[in-house]
Amino acid sequence: MRRDVELLQRCARGDVAGAVRLYWFAPACLSLGRLQSMADVNMSACAHDGVDVVRRPSGGRAVLHDGEVTYAVVCRVNDPDLGGDVLDACSRIHQHVARGLAVLGVATVPRARGREERRDAVQGAGVADCFAHPAAHELLDAHGHKLVGSAQARLGQAMLQHGSVMLDPPHAARYLRSAVAGPAGCGVGQLAGRGVSRQELVQALASGFQQGLGSRLTTPLDTTL
Repeated sequence: MRRDVELLQRCARGDVAGAVRLYWFAPACLSLGRLQSMADVNMSACAHDGVDVVRRPSGGRAVLHDGEVTYAVVCRVNDPDLGGDVLDACSRIHQHVARGLAVLGVATVPRARGREERRDAVQGAGVADCFAHPAAHELLDAHGHKLVGSAQARLGQAMLQHGSVMLDPPHAARYLRSAVAGPAGCGVGQLAGRGVSRQELVQALASGFQQGLGSRLTTPLDTTL
């Protein structure tokens, strides 16, 4: 994620138009949102299981990076393919993610933008686990469970969006204090009806971005726009 911050800073300076990165964590890692309290974390449980704890530069709530793939998108806020205000940018980026998941036979639907957006945001902020509460435009599976989380940070006229795409059902609650249990979710593997490796998920997500961004991508995975 340090690399993501460097790319955000470069984009804010005008050195690059943006970047798309796809990666995963080893060992497992619990990342907290930029303003989230460390009091949410059960440090003893993390230490017992060898789970690292870091703070993301982006917002949102805690994500357990274990059995998942993380994407990072950096761009100018006025980028025609990826930018916009917070919710519009999330919607545009997740269109690319949804195309990638469709390559694996996994259908998703974006959570509708509700009338009570402020109340929805306040409720989400009170939940320690990112996957216990979907926000507007985040991708849900056919059963209404959150499959892809997202969080943003902005610097000048540049933005960074992080997202976590679950291969396995989310299970961050065991590492959080007073976690509110969310609905039992599914991962990409379960929805696809077969084993899906991290590398296969990376390739599928890369395909989704490639279909949408075309020649703007200079390499298929970790790339500068």
